[in-house]
Order: sequence, then structure tokens, then C-alpha cells
Amino acid sequence: MDNVNLLRKTLKPHLKWHGARLSFLALFLIALFRVKTVNLVDLSIGFKSKAKKESNYKRLQRFLREFDLDYYSMAKLVITMMEIPEPWVLSLDRTEWQFGRKIFNILTLGIVHVWSSFSFTVVDVREKRKLQYSRKNRVDRRVY
Repeated sequence: MDNVNLLRKTLKPHLKWHGARLSFLALFLIALFRVKTVNLVDLSIGFKSKAKKESNYKRLQRFLREFDLDYYSMAKLVITMMEIPEPWVLSLDRTEWQFGRKIFNILTLGIVHVWSSFSFTVVDVREKRKLQYSRKNRVDRRVY
């Protein structure tokens, strides 16, 4: 739990979230590093907590279903913590994923740093209203 508390304290100045939400994010990130997969069943096992793995699984589902991440805050957090220097190199990627019969046409915007790209905007291109908001948002808001 020391790692969770340390990560929570590190995130707290950057994210104005409730303490329980910060603790969950710290557990989530550490579980990602432990199990090295995004499979929710595996992540729920990697949650090194007293709760049952089924409870952790439902907690992960709730978070991903209900919580709306502020990509602007997350971008600022990554840039600050990774000490990514300006000028930034941006990456733009469009891809198509298929889950069963549902097709997602996805557009992502990211910042490239040391041969990795940190994506901050994920938009289903078919949702034009969301895409227009995202474009306007990117023009109006700067990340520094």
C-alpha cells in the first residue's frame, strides 16, 4: 500500500479529485504495471487490496462506464510529470476497431516523447458533435 499512497500524494496536486477517486486511480495504475494488460479480470487480481477480485472487477467497470476523464487535466499531468520539453511533437492517428458488430472509427491526438506517444483525445469520428467540440476545444485550450 505504500506505493499506492505515494502515487496518490503525487497525483493530488495535479488532479482536483476526491480522495477515494485518487486512491482508485493509483491502484488502477499500479495494477496496470503489475499485470501488463488491460484485461479487466487480470487487473482486478492485480489490485492488491482486501476486497474480493469480483468487487474490484465491478469497481473497474463502474469507473470506466461512469467516470468522464478530463483529457485536458490528464495531458497537463503527463506533460508535467514526464517533463516533456517544448516544442512538442504531436501525433494524429485514425484507426478502426471492431467489437462484435459494432465498429468504432477512432481519432486520437497525442504528444510524442522519446519514441512514445501519449494520447489525450480519443473520439469516435462518426459522432460529429463530439468531434467538432474536440476540434474547437483543442484550438481554444493550450496545455501549458
